[in-house]
Amino acid sequence: MSTHAVVALIVTYNRKKLLNECLSSLLEQSAPLKKIVIIDNNSLDGTNELFESGKFSNFETVIYKRLAANIGGAGGFHEGLKFINENFDCEWVWIMDDDTIPAKNALAELLNGSNILKNEKVSYIASSIFGPQNEPMNVPTISLNKAPNGYSFWYQYLKEGMISIRQATFVSLLISKRAIDAVGYPLKSYFIWGDDTEYTLRLVENYGPAFFNGKSIVLHKRKNCKALSIRKEENENRVKMYKYFYRNKLNNYSLYYPKSAFLWEYLKCLVLGFYLLFDFKTSFRIKKSCAVQKAWWSFNWLKFTHKRLQ
Repeated sequence: MSTHAVVALIVTYNRKKLLNECLSSLLEQSAPLKKIVIIDNNSLDGTNELFESGKFSNFETVIYKRLAANIGGAGGFHEGLKFINENFDCEWVWIMDDDTIPAKNALAELLNGSNILKNEKVSYIASSIFGPQNEPMNVPTISLNKAPNGYSFWYQYLKEGMISIRQATFVSLLISKRAIDAVGYPLKSYFIWGDDTEYTLRLVENYGPAFFNGKSIVLHKRKNCKALSIRKEENENRVKMYKYFYRNKLNNYSLYYPKSAFLWEYLKCLVLGFYLLFDFKTSFRIKKSCAVQKAWWSFNWLKFTHKRLQ
């Protein structure tokens, strides 16, 4: 295995213009990439043209795989990591959404961080994410693991521009291939939202510590840069997707958080489903109420039947 051999993974769906920008930024990285794998969730906007006859058709570094159906971001990352793990000899896999635009030295800084952390059993390193107006986005959760004397020591590598974290998102994440071998792939049945939370928590709990690198800068061109909120959601087409958000959130809390924290989230979800129904100031209140209640019942059915999301 060559030193710092890195394969990048982009999952895309119907965002041809943004994918073009994302992929162009990867090809311009100051640190070399062994391969760039694009998993297309059966886009309908002509994304395939970029690779069949367009701008990226003659790049040997770029591998384009179009899926037969849209299986969501979770399914795309599952299939992408599986494909890379089975076909390439590398040390790291750098994953991101198609609206992720890394700075030219973003990968180099992640790899510099991995050198500093060479004595750690690192599961992944996350970049520092900003929105189009330089607003904070995709902020990771700081690790509360304690040093032998009982104090939290998340700032152990702060002077090198890194802190210890517990969870992150799939917006520029450098994952150790050994960690992938150890814990497997994201849960494709999550479809969308919460799959990155579950996977990054699983990596930390079952493989090794994770870190946030403040020197690796990435622009996230998400259309709505605000944190997800069903009450504030104005896109009617997105409302039904919140059933995945709340179902997956409950599942994550049941797996990785103390029972008291899970019970609190469980009750909040139950109350929210009914509250939205009578919140006449909220747009699409009936659809929003149905989405949350579907999530709550779906989670309960999983527990009742002893099934697991996979």
